[in-house]
Amino acid sequence: MAQPPAMPPTGSGPLRPRVVNLLSGHRASPLALVVAPAGYGKSIVLAHYADSFAARGKVISWRPYRDTREAAPLLDSLMRKLLEAGPDGGHSTAEPPAPATVESVLTAVERRAGPVLMLVDDVHLVHGTPVEDALEELALLAPPNLRMVLAGRRRPSINLARHELSGTVVVTADQLAYDDAEFRQALATAGPPGGGPVTAPEYETLSRLTRGWPVALRLCLQVPRRDADRAATVLASAAVRGYLDREVLGVLPGRLAEAFAEICRTPRGPWLTDDGSGVLDELEDGYGLVSRRTEGRYDCVPLLREHLRLRASAAPAARAARPAPPPSARPAAQDSPGPLTLRCFGRFEATLGDRVLDWRTTRPRVRALARLLAVHAGQPVHRERLMAALWPETPERNAGRGLQVAVSALRTFLEPGVDRGASRILLRSGEAYMLSPQPGGSCDVQRFEAAVTSGLRLLSHGSVDQAAESLGLALHLYSGELLPEDGPAEWVVPLREYHRAQLVRAALTLAEVELGRDRPQTAVAAAHHALSVDPFQDAAWRLLVLAHRRAGDPVAAHQAQLRHARILEELGVRPPGTGAEPDAATRRGLGGLPAARPREHPRLDVSPA
Repeated sequence: MAQPPAMPPTGSGPLRPRVVNLLSGHRASPLALVVAPAGYGKSIVLAHYADSFAARGKVISWRPYRDTREAAPLLDSLMRKLLEAGPDGGHSTAEPPAPATVESVLTAVERRAGPVLMLVDDVHLVHGTPVEDALEELALLAPPNLRMVLAGRRRPSINLARHELSGTVVVTADQLAYDDAEFRQALATAGPPGGGPVTAPEYETLSRLTRGWPVALRLCLQVPRRDADRAATVLASAAVRGYLDREVLGVLPGRLAEAFAEICRTPRGPWLTDDGSGVLDELEDGYGLVSRRTEGRYDCVPLLREHLRLRASAAPAARAARPAPPPSARPAAQDSPGPLTLRCFGRFEATLGDRVLDWRTTRPRVRALARLLAVHAGQPVHRERLMAALWPETPERNAGRGLQVAVSALRTFLEPGVDRGASRILLRSGEAYMLSPQPGGSCDVQRFEAAVTSGLRLLSHGSVDQAAESLGLALHLYSGELLPEDGPAEWVVPLREYHRAQLVRAALTLAEVELGRDRPQTAVAAAHHALSVDPFQDAAWRLLVLAHRRAGDPVAAHQAQLRHARILEELGVRPPGTGAEPDAATRRGLGGLPAARPREHPRLDVSPA
């Protein structure tokens, strides 16, 4: 079996002790994150950090494929590398367990005499998958001799509010950007095409445009000097525009890239201004493309901002410049059908504009394809994944033909009369397909995931009221089981379990937050929400009992205790003590689902110990 791409060779790229030292100092937590867009030298920093660590202990690294979704490749690779040398540095004859687990990997780490550094690059490729869950579990249960560094273009959805991870170092684009000394050194090393010194005005222009973004500076320096307006020359370069479109903006979901361009097209002064849509928050938290400077105001590297502004401004002009076809050549079906709104929780429903789509005229495989693409709306799904999910027992050639027929039928159903290349809803990108909701459209799955992530992030930043609002929205959006129409289909079960776990996590966290805000009735509702999804969640029962007591309803608290005791009896578990405040069992919970602790209320702790 082919192995994932290797980490960069040691010593590649300029040594940056300032940034490496940020990672060397992460002692309060086993975890450090390096999160920035493409071109900030994340992989090079990891390589140099590995070099500095190698004299003290074992370095193991892993990088996922673009289509990696399961945790087994990660765990098996880590176990093999841990067993390459025995705990004392000699060759190990131990056979790796098959398959490796989180527990077996951590045991192998713990048996080593010295420290272990675990590096995972391109972690954005496994965002929201069981791989990310395994990485979080490794960090939460890490023995004292383990250090982990995860690097990628998107911040992992790991709850850093947990006590075990509260000291996590997060290195961002602001810290990876060249400081003044590094910037001058890079200029002196590379220099502009044709040689010659960099003039003072040119230095100021390049510094302003790139803000120390390493790859942006390299691209700018490769652009020949043609006229006095250096900024215009750089922005006109096809190489610069192509890199920004492909490597930086290309990782964004289509609707997010469009919204970002629109915000940059109509700036208000030197800042990008929050329009209430949450786009800038998502770009900051998820991708590191903007930075919050003051409330409602965000900063962006001017080179990227100007590129987006020019691209967004040119689009309407390009459309207007095209000659209009005669009226007879304009089929009515080519008109925009409106935004696509998708519902996947509770039942599948699609609304195009103001029209609810009636799927009864379509074949079952077409409907299944629509649901699979809908749950990943705005994200390309590779054709091999589609074939494996919908034609699991069919030879590849026949499955490929079946997929082509289903895609064609789905495209015709969504946009009748529209040619394949002109479709605006069902898009193809290379070997992948994607449902695009279009501006104004949405999918409840993506909104739910964004609300959970935002709520946990806000809580980790101490914004308790805003966190409660986001987590409450997540509970509202989860209106039932994910895609019940698909029953126990193998492709949907892991997604269903993942979102159930996320719902329980959000509900437990919200219940804890509301108790901390002295809103016990809302905490009761949140605990009930968690139990409606997972009635065996021990922590939820204990929070429910506590919330009823705080609300002054001892009868309801007693009834909840009795129901909890009956469930424990069914499971053959002896009920622990029933104190008024959460005990150790409550704080651990069942299933390892954490309820993050609000900073304003440290006395209330029902998160796993």
